[in-house]
Amino acid sequence: MSDITRNPYNPLLQVQKDAYRCGKCMLCKWIDHSIMRDSKFAEICPSGSRFKFESYYASGKQEIARGLLDGSLDYSERLLHILYTCTECGACQAICSNICDRNPLKTIVALREKAFRDGVAPIKEHEPLFSSMRNYGNPWQQPSYRKNRWAKGLNLLDATRERVDFLYFTGCTTAYDPVLKETAKATVEILSAANLKVGILGENEPCCGSTMLRVGDFESFSALAHENIGILNKISTEKIVTSCAGCNSTLREDYPEIGDLKARVFHSVEFIADLLREERLVFERSRKARRKRLVTYHDPCHLGRYCGIFDAPREIIRAIPGLELVEMPRNMENSFCCGAGAGVRIAFPDYALWVAERRVEEALSTGAELLITACPFCEQNLLQAAQGKIPVVDLILLVRDTMSQA
Repeated sequence: MSDITRNPYNPLLQVQKDAYRCGKCMLCKWIDHSIMRDSKFAEICPSGSRFKFESYYASGKQEIARGLLDGSLDYSERLLHILYTCTECGACQAICSNICDRNPLKTIVALREKAFRDGVAPIKEHEPLFSSMRNYGNPWQQPSYRKNRWAKGLNLLDATRERVDFLYFTGCTTAYDPVLKETAKATVEILSAANLKVGILGENEPCCGSTMLRVGDFESFSALAHENIGILNKISTEKIVTSCAGCNSTLREDYPEIGDLKARVFHSVEFIADLLREERLVFERSRKARRKRLVTYHDPCHLGRYCGIFDAPREIIRAIPGLELVEMPRNMENSFCCGAGAGVRIAFPDYALWVAERRVEEALSTGAELLITACPFCEQNLLQAAQGKIPVVDLILLVRDTMSQA
């Protein structure tokens, strides 16, 4: 790093090359044109789709970065709205990196970090989130002793006291949400059924810090991640599994930038897919199943574009008897975000719901009877948007229920 980028440190100087090289081709607004099936479902940027101004797209964010760098632009309430209505879904990055090897998502992340360093963030809508992190150590204003309630009666091992095959990192959202805690239970039940020793940290499990990172407070995230790496490295295991896409991408992709996390990190769908391939997990066809049930799958951004996990959930769905997978027009790398990520649902719930409603509409267009995902944030937002029009379920629950029929 040169002196000009280090003293004083300016996150925008780390991305200025991309900011000044953006040619405004506008391809980051749309899914890959070669696979476009329906013009109704062709847009890929949630904030651009909703607010319609150039500044809300990735190309506009590059121009904002240039303006802040050369001093021709200053912060305003509108500018902060532009920065914080981005869900950081990574769609622009997926398109732009394939076409011209650039990463507009890094510019967006740098803009938010810059806002924190300049003292104009957090925005007022995010202040309760940071207050909760300070007071409770999680973004949901819940005391730590409640983080273990989902595991009551499951007789899970204490990973701080004995060696385990897997440490199950529950995640704050899955642990505290009374509906989503069933996903946590299902995950450990599946792993235990494969004769694996599963341990948890219970009420001592820390927050991964994803929300702090996504909204731009990199210094606080860095300190938390460094502390968490120390905690996790003391656990006698070589593998960590999570059913939260956000926790998975944070532990897997972001922690290595902070320190050396010794254990490998997996999402539960990866491991279940491996169990199926090894025939350590077998689904038996139910006699009640008379016809194929059409289902569709929503790729969580932090599982798909962030970590490249596209095939495993589809392998599992196709292996479950009685299900037939039908893809939405926007899928895999071209998936449309659910609208909940990067602090958007907390700060702008109406807008987040609008995005999720567009995704539910797309799911319904396939004729599917069930919308499947593999992320608690996606499930929360899509459930609210669906309003009974289509059931929304985590893939892990389908696996457990199929096992119970066997």
